[in-house]
Amino acid sequence: MAVSPREISSCQIPSGSWTSRTMGTQGFAELTQCWWEGQGEHASDHLLQARPPSPARIRCRYRRPMPDASGTADLSLKTVARVHDITTMFHAFIYFAPEAAAEYRSMGVRGSSGYFASRAAPLGPVSADVVIATFYNFSPDLVRSAIDGVWELVPPDEMQRARWRAVMQILDSTVAGTIADTDISAAIDVAEACVAALSFAGRPLAAANASVLPLLSEPAFAGNDLLRLWQLVTILREWRGDSHIGLLIAEPLDGCECTVVSEHLFHTPGIIRSTRAWSESDWSQAVDRLRSRGWMDDDGITDDGRTRRSSIERRTNELDTEIWNGLDDKAVNRFAGLLKPAIEALTGGGYFAAIGRPATKGR
Repeated sequence: MAVSPREISSCQIPSGSWTSRTMGTQGFAELTQCWWEGQGEHASDHLLQARPPSPARIRCRYRRPMPDASGTADLSLKTVARVHDITTMFHAFIYFAPEAAAEYRSMGVRGSSGYFASRAAPLGPVSADVVIATFYNFSPDLVRSAIDGVWELVPPDEMQRARWRAVMQILDSTVAGTIADTDISAAIDVAEACVAALSFAGRPLAAANASVLPLLSEPAFAGNDLLRLWQLVTILREWRGDSHIGLLIAEPLDGCECTVVSEHLFHTPGIIRSTRAWSESDWSQAVDRLRSRGWMDDDGITDDGRTRRSSIERRTNELDTEIWNGLDDKAVNRFAGLLKPAIEALTGGGYFAAIGRPATKGR
């Protein structure tokens, strides 16, 4: 059966309504954090104690030239956007999972603290200011209310383990058996090669998530290939997100401004605004700034604003070609195809009911 809004609210995010952020013109788009009215508990992402990324994984080096608007010679931006949609879904089910909320509640972490602590934990016991800077588009007041004091309650490494326990429970009960072991191994091989080849310079969330990979050797997680694949895909997803934030900064669009633009272009009015929790004053001032720079007028986002936002998306996809480490369209589409049975199983299990994808079978 489908997951009810009450069940979903019990597992993820703060008050408000769910939202998914469309990334470009391709398909589903990036699922971001979701929130429900009332006692929303949040879903999460990664965590861990302060642990610097392995030097073997964090490397600064010259990269190949930026691809043009069509992608590289063998990898199109259309394929990049498509595989991003699929990897995002494979990663983001945890945001909607009651199992995640139950794990966080068992440690006393509730409401918006669950989302922010679980996603920030790979960075270590960082302050709210670091989370504000890294997550970028959430109200600082919301982040401070969620993060202040949480590391004294639950250390980051314990949050990481709780998150992985929830991921493992869901994948083992819902996805296992829908993907052949050989296909899981093939997907891991691709993802590991991509992660190993990445430069993490300027991409803190991706780097932090790479730094927690050694924890997967702990007895509770060792040998669970689906969990390993999930964490690798999470790294790739956060790498793109870090790149996207860099481009927003360069535009420049600040955290509130980019939220205003996204709500006008991609969302039912009020949804993304409620999840990011910007005040009325913050919102109106952001609108005024956007008007002054030609992004908005009385009718909403201007044609010039739409063009500039599309350019940011295109440039994000261009940077995203780096993730695939020289693979061509055929290989990248093959990787996406390996994940599709998992997406179908998770959809069937009701994990995306909150975003209008009802369950097709009982959970």
